[in-house]
Amino acid sequence: MNIFQIIFTTEGRLNRGRFFKYYILVTLMGATATFVTSCMATLLTGDPNGALVKTITVIWAIAATAGACMLMVRRLHDLNKNGAFFWVSFIPVVGLIFLVYLFFAEGTIGYNKYGADPLEN
Repeated sequence: MNIFQIIFTTEGRLNRGRFFKYYILVTLMGATATFVTSCMATLLTGDPNGALVKTITVIWAIAATAGACMLMVRRLHDLNKNGAFFWVSFIPVVGLIFLVYLFFAEGTIGYNKYGADPLEN
């Protein structure tokens, strides 16, 4: 299974260690890809505020946000909560507190309605 299959799915559960690792990975990949492609577009067009740079930045931001949301859904499943609670992460300040909760909260031990305990595998 490659990294895109691991990140871009909402099925199953994700323990806090893997959630932290994958969340940081998605954030770094998104930031790096945005920076590199924006620099390349700026070199090609000569305009750092051009439409090409903005389009590339938006595309990478959407992909990184989608990946992060899917990771949150799987982490919520590990906490035996509905994945729709990921929308809380978009509320200013509350979203940051929510993310810290996802990083540190202990998942449900054993099987829950979203699948087997990821630590048992």
